[in-house]
Amino acid sequence: MGVGGGLVLVPLLVYALHVAQHEAQGTSLAFVIVTALVAAIPYYGHERLDLILVLWLALGAVPGVLLGSRLAARTSAARLRVAFGAVMLVTAIRMLAAPPLASGGGLWPVPLNVLVGFLTGTLAGYVGIGGGTILVPILVLGQNIGQHTAQGISLLMILPVGIVGAVSYSRRGRIATQGLPALLAGGAIGALIGALLANRTQAATLTRLFAVLLLATAAQMIFGRPRGNVPRSAEPPGGIA
Repeated sequence: MGVGGGLVLVPLLVYALHVAQHEAQGTSLAFVIVTALVAAIPYYGHERLDLILVLWLALGAVPGVLLGSRLAARTSAARLRVAFGAVMLVTAIRMLAAPPLASGGGLWPVPLNVLVGFLTGTLAGYVGIGGGTILVPILVLGQNIGQHTAQGISLLMILPVGIVGAVSYSRRGRIATQGLPALLAGGAIGALIGALLANRTQAATLTRLFAVLLLATAAQMIFGRPRGNVPRSAEPPGGIA
């Protein structure tokens, strides 16, 4: 889907493994570095990357993710979950209401794309995802870029976002290091398989699948409640319980 995997990983860590929301977000940002790097390779091989556009987006995204991670540190876990879900819900409804079928053209001016990168990076740092859940719809709906190309661009831009965001969360001790190597290994394998499948799937189908995934995640994050979370003071430091 070109989103790095944080969209799925954060809810799994929170609801299945009972990791605190902030730790789940920090772990997710570390995770997406590997998945985005591996998944971007097949997209590059199919010439579905715009490296210049990635550069401008990344220029804004790096300071954005620093801001977002600072905001997250001052926000309660409950509010973060609702914010995460609300963003997913709005995006999914928009993509399902008018599925884009465009295949190219219509790029915005450079300053506007730097701003898009900044907003994407801020959201990524705030809710602990790579930012692709927002960037892909903006590229597809707003700039008339084909779904495959938008996903490739998203994956490559996730790299600096994930690195900067993970470092920022790590400095606050909010990455669950226990079990992280296994997550990274599994994520790399899954990312490669997913990217190969995406390049064999029609753009319209990918767009609808993307929107459905957003809906499911939004519902879980807004209406679900973490079960079995231990109090912050009682959590084992840096571990996945």
